Amino acid sequence: MAIINLKEALEKDRTTSGAVYVNGIPQIRTGKRGEFMVGSFMHGRDTVEFKIWDSATFLPVSVNGSGVYEAEVQGSEFNGQVYLTVKRIVPQLDPSIQAKDFLPAVDRKDISQIWQDVKKELIEAGLSQSGLQLLLKIINDPELDGRFMVEGAAMNRHDNQIGGLANHTFKMLRVLTALLKNNPELQEHVDLMTYGIMLHDIGKIYEYSNLELGEYWYAHHRIRGIEYLTRWKEDITTLYSEAFYHHIQAIISGHHGEYGDRPTTLAAGIVHYIDTLESQVTGLLQEWEKNSSSQLFVRDWGYLAGFPQQQEVEQNNSETYQNSDY
Repeated sequence: MAIINLKEALEKDRTTSGAVYVNGIPQIRTGKRGEFMVGSFMHGRDTVEFKIWDSATFLPVSVNGSGVYEAEVQGSEFNGQVYLTVKRIVPQLDPSIQAKDFLPAVDRKDISQIWQDVKKELIEAGLSQSGLQLLLKIINDPELDGRFMVEGAAMNRHDNQIGGLANHTFKMLRVLTALLKNNPELQEHVDLMTYGIMLHDIGKIYEYSNLELGEYWYAHHRIRGIEYLTRWKEDITTLYSEAFYHHIQAIISGHHGEYGDRPTTLAAGIVHYIDTLESQVTGLLQEWEKNSSSQLFVRDWGYLAGFPQQQEVEQNNSETYQNSDY
């Protein structure tokens, strides 16, 4: 059985059958006609919302949770939102189709290149060699089983792909290098800012498992991150100070800003801003890339126009130049 092309299946009233991957744990809600299920299908970089309107149909998903299913879906639309209505869904029994066939991934070479580039810039900005060596030990602790470079940064939002956690983290470090250049007063704190960004989401290694919720997902990644940090308290306080260690704790705890525990230090506030900028921009671009039209629907803002075509930009630039006095 073929894997359903999620973009094509979204065509209104189109019926498609095939294999799908339920990403995460769907929600069961109550509407005017009773209970219904809302969740998401994933294939590669595409994530599409689905709805199942009757309990008999969504029972197999309630029992089995996330995973690979055989389904019949219909493209639907309501108030500008497109989604898939599930007509039938049962667990997939074909052994040739596995969960890994659906998961998106960042090219490992791309991630490594970003890290090499940004590491060089941070060293030039003053990151200490001893600090860098300890940080590498923390990230490569056998306890993590190499999953800092494997796990995703999210399930349904930015960098929801294999390798997304490292990709998101290294892109944040790129933003930090720009801030260090623009704000010289930050440069003496480059070690703290680097540690804070590298470790702010380290708990997601425990919260997620291959883009699904981990066994103890309910213990938030901020809590699990601080818990993991305790393994390295002696090393960090010996190299830096106890205050340095607690500042990292504050960053992990407060990096969600108004969406969680509010920042209690300047470093935590700055990491929150960097995190928000990187994740929101990445999320917007991911949504735009998978949208088939020139418009993007964002819940908070409505419709956003897409980027102009390059030839359109070049034409406008040419007309502007011809009409100018320069």
